Amino acid sequence: MSMGLMVAAMKIRVGNPLRKLVLIKLADNASDMGECWPSYQHIADQCEISKRSVMNHISALCEAGLLRKEIRKGGPKGNSSNVYFLTLDGGAPPAPGVVQQIHQGNAAGSPPSESPAPEGSAGAAPRTSHSSEPVNEPVTEPIAPQAAAKAAMGQVVPFATQQPRCEIPADMPGPKDQSCKTFKAWANYAMAYRKRHGAWPVWNAKVAGQLGQVIDRLGIDVAHHVAAYFLTINDARVVSNMHSIGDLLAKAEAYHTQWATNRQMNGTTARQIEQTQTNFSAAEQALEALRARRAATHAE
Repeated sequence: MSMGLMVAAMKIRVGNPLRKLVLIKLADNASDMGECWPSYQHIADQCEISKRSVMNHISALCEAGLLRKEIRKGGPKGNSSNVYFLTLDGGAPPAPGVVQQIHQGNAAGSPPSESPAPEGSAGAAPRTSHSSEPVNEPVTEPIAPQAAAKAAMGQVVPFATQQPRCEIPADMPGPKDQSCKTFKAWANYAMAYRKRHGAWPVWNAKVAGQLGQVIDRLGIDVAHHVAAYFLTINDARVVSNMHSIGDLLAKAEAYHTQWATNRQMNGTTARQIEQTQTNFSAAEQALEALRARRAATHAE
């Protein structure tokens, strides 16, 4: 274990508590040069998460420049593993010979591995493992999801005026005048409502007032987007209330954020996030105790 890398890993913000836990585990296994090769399953067992999550988090760490991965295969029993190099100073470019592409498990589709050292040469220096688990990794690895778009920093992007993209049915209740404040938001909401529930929503004075408040809170340029997105929400309480305008008004800003990030949040998801944070806090405490014991042993 490298205490310096452990401290550096604890200070780095990676945007995900489980990803940080995986990074800390790699630092715990790494030599002072930042080299380690624990198996996916070993990391999953130690971090108490799934093997697939470990693979995704490692791919994300590589993309962030905090980790460099070298794929090896063809061990004495046919096992293979990845060798990881922690680059917590911001990431160094991959070394020559490192496999960067996904490969299949056949000879024809596999990229060539590094050539062995010529006979009589020193070859690669022997490595000492920092974990005792058996090595057995799958050949095909997942590709971490790429971000759909990059946010423009420091720029205000105006919304362009658009014409209606579909004809408004004559039997749709509510305002028909396109210059009306609530027309666009209501049309988007009502069309999405009928598509999901098979009937038009009720339009009355109370609904008009609530929709006007939604527009005041979110802005007329985006309220119609959020109104249509609201009909995709699958929270049990919202569905049982048939996606009422009152529910949209009650959490208008929250639904705006969910629309902007395309990530729904309900009670189950919130509890999962809370449990994940609890597990991560417990892991941090366990690692702190482990470092203290190792420091005391080293001092003796």
